[in-house]
Amino acid sequence: MVNKRYMKMVIALTFVVLPIVATGCTDNNEVRQQGNRTDRIDRIQQQTDTNPADNRILVADQAAQKIVSIPGVKQANVVVTQRNAYVAAVLDDGQSQLSREIEDQIASKVRETDPTIQNVYVSTNPDFIDRINAYVRDVQQGRPVAGFVKEFNEMVQRIFPNAQ
Repeated sequence: MVNKRYMKMVIALTFVVLPIVATGCTDNNEVRQQGNRTDRIDRIQQQTDTNPADNRILVADQAAQKIVSIPGVKQANVVVTQRNAYVAAVLDDGQSQLSREIEDQIASKVRETDPTIQNVYVSTNPDFIDRINAYVRDVQQGRPVAGFVKEFNEMVQRIFPNAQ
């Protein structure tokens, strides 16, 4: 448990610190010109704010465990970014489509686990489930997932076009 929590913190810090370090890698002229440097940081911040996943992606194991307790849900994985949660849910046999009732119950369980979550996006799309499951496995096995952020952002925009 401690190792999982430690790995999650390391991954989160990596995604936060990496852009800061990259910003510091500029030529001397830009560093000397404080105004340009400030403008560049503002542009990077604006670009980050427009991404649904931001740069911090965490696996929410507790939320996933609560979701599986909902009748009709067979398996779930939850990925959290800023104030958004993305849920990959597998429904019990015989259920082909996610009902509004189950979706609301899932959102409620996620918010019980983390009250700072404002938006909960749920999908039963097999491709989304496969990608989220692979990401969770990689995190649990300690593999680097640095390239996942861009792919995740693109996937979220495709599956949840109205995501904030």
